[in-house]
Amino acid sequence: MPGVTNRVIVVGAGNAALVAAIAAREGGAEVHVLEKASEEEMGGNTRYTPGLVRFAFADPAIVLDLLPDIAPEERETISIEPYPAEAYAATIHRLGQDEGDPELVGWLVSESYDMIRWLTERGVQWELADMLSSASPERRSYYGGLVIQAKNGGEGLIRSELAKAHELGVEIHYGTAGVRLLTDDSGVIGVVARGPDGHYRDWLGKVILGSGGFEASPRLRTKYLGEKWGRIKVRGTRHNTGKLLTAALDVGAQPYGQLSGCHVAPVDIAAPDQQPLDVPDRTLATLINFRVGICVNSQGRRYFDEGQGVPSEVYVIAGRSTLEQPGAIGWQIFDANGVKYLDEKYDAATRIEANTLAELADLAGIDVDGFVRTVAQYNASIRDDREFDLSCRDGKATVGITPPKSNWAAPIESGPFVAFPTTGGITFTFGGIKVDTSSRALDAANQPIPGLYAIGELTGGFFYHHYPAGTGLIRGAITGRAAGYHAALP
Repeated sequence: MPGVTNRVIVVGAGNAALVAAIAAREGGAEVHVLEKASEEEMGGNTRYTPGLVRFAFADPAIVLDLLPDIAPEERETISIEPYPAEAYAATIHRLGQDEGDPELVGWLVSESYDMIRWLTERGVQWELADMLSSASPERRSYYGGLVIQAKNGGEGLIRSELAKAHELGVEIHYGTAGVRLLTDDSGVIGVVARGPDGHYRDWLGKVILGSGGFEASPRLRTKYLGEKWGRIKVRGTRHNTGKLLTAALDVGAQPYGQLSGCHVAPVDIAAPDQQPLDVPDRTLATLINFRVGICVNSQGRRYFDEGQGVPSEVYVIAGRSTLEQPGAIGWQIFDANGVKYLDEKYDAATRIEANTLAELADLAGIDVDGFVRTVAQYNASIRDDREFDLSCRDGKATVGITPPKSNWAAPIESGPFVAFPTTGGITFTFGGIKVDTSSRALDAANQPIPGLYAIGELTGGFFYHHYPAGTGLIRGAITGRAAGYHAALP
């Protein structure tokens, strides 16, 4: 380890923040991590994730190289579709309706595989992810760029990064909440934080803000997202309240990106208002297998195209569309055939079952006539010249109805029928601070604010409207690494 050249203060202790701390320490800085949460609750939103990572690769062999535990004979049964950089960037831009900052998106995509290698070299282990996979008795197929996840999910990712930070001598201070930034004529020189004893202390040094977005603040959700977002269910940590986002704006950082946008997913209507950490599966309430069924509102009407893309690219649309329905409730509907494709998260969800469609609607509180009519029109509109195939966008679509179903349109006709009532749950916010490719916070004139960096969910410009699953952790790691190495420079 080189000699200490300066001091770096990292605010937060999720994936982005821990990567920044590791990089800054490797660069020779004295590093202090200020974590608002207790040691038991540390880790930010990362601990709530399944640890999915999306990265660009042209050769599937390099993916299998990341998985040394897979035996040679098992490798022969695995098929992985290449995911070149062009496809990755196109996915982000398409889902963001071409509003994403081209420089930032290009940076993310170009460094995504190198970031996975960097994390691997520092102790993170990976396993195959089954969110976008299909299987036959002879072969497992992975496609769409979402192939691996951290072993033991986000919890495993945090524990691996934390172990490396400790090994390098990073000091972590739990129960220590940053409240405002310290400045002088030279720029940002530190942060004021409230410690676990209730006392305030000035922490001097270059500041890297990795404290997340504002999704856990009803006040800021209402301010930036709108009135209806004030009481939405929160799928992540309760500690992401936007305090340091506001502090950065107060010292002249440029707000950037879609401050009115966020990641939202369809969740069980009975999910807690604040997702707890002490459950075996922290994303238990997320219900995203709607492509094998249909989604209807209380009037019995379908309200979005359930087959417009694979779940990892569409579930934000599903969650947001559900929030726009009467009462912010939608029902995912499956027949006996569709139920076979549901993942284990549905096992614990609120479930309504009946032998007829009319009985199902009555039990669920859906307009019976409207629902029965919708299902009949939907079934009659399905093309019969394509085969149902979940391993690809199969083109088995509807014709002549609005909204259409662009793929995987299978009839709802075989009882028993099942309905899962859902609403929207927020995970993280899209807007934040404008940064350059060193993660330096920029002011209104696009000039770096000396001593101030923003990373992870605090950055804006990457995602608009929607984002592809697995990109958040990569964005956090890439921005964190850049900030850590740059902040460590004398």
